[in-house]
Amino acid sequence: MMQLLLLLWLLGSTLAFPIYADDTPPDLAARINYHDRVTGSDGIARESVWQEKWLRVGNQVWSQRLIPLPLARAYHATHDATPGHKHFTHQMAARWVSRSDEDELQLRYADSWHNQLVEVPVEEYGQVAFKPDWERIRYLINPALLQEMTPLDEAAPEQARWYQKREGQKRTRILWSHQWQIPLVVESASLDGYRSYRMEVTLRKLPAQLPWLQLADYEVRDLRDFFD
Repeated sequence: MMQLLLLLWLLGSTLAFPIYADDTPPDLAARINYHDRVTGSDGIARESVWQEKWLRVGNQVWSQRLIPLPLARAYHATHDATPGHKHFTHQMAARWVSRSDEDELQLRYADSWHNQLVEVPVEEYGQVAFKPDWERIRYLINPALLQEMTPLDEAAPEQARWYQKREGQKRTRILWSHQWQIPLVVESASLDGYRSYRMEVTLRKLPAQLPWLQLADYEVRDLRDFFD
């Protein structure tokens, strides 16, 4: 009897917290904070902290690193004033990924500084370090990873749950929101404490105007136009 009750309880928990991602996740706008810390063999701890805006609407995902305006202005002033052929710096532009009804991905970068929309052909994905993993692009992680993790009974926001996995000398924790179909927190750390990573998602209000609908006056370019 106890085994039957335990089985029913586990089944109920599984149904209450479905792991599989929805085919049509809700539209979302978010601010994402990243923090990466590594202590080298020289004893020096090096930290990287950055933010990005993120937007998911239907089969469109828009992400843009937040670069302080004075730094962006100084970079472009130096870059544009340098004589000779100009290379495209994709890190300074917003990334726009869309998926067609035929499950084909299209990668573009919107450079608001130069009013250019740069298309990236499949064979050049490596030039911008792009991996065409639609699940990860759309959900920030591949939701299938949760099936390999242990659900935890820790305090969490409504309709969200912590998951954890330990593999070798590394531990990963994910706070997955079943309501919003997105991880609210991703933590990864080495057990010796010398390496740690944290991604935290804060939901924001959807914009009144979608950014990809404001590109009508942008010049369309191909990434290969910027090659030597």
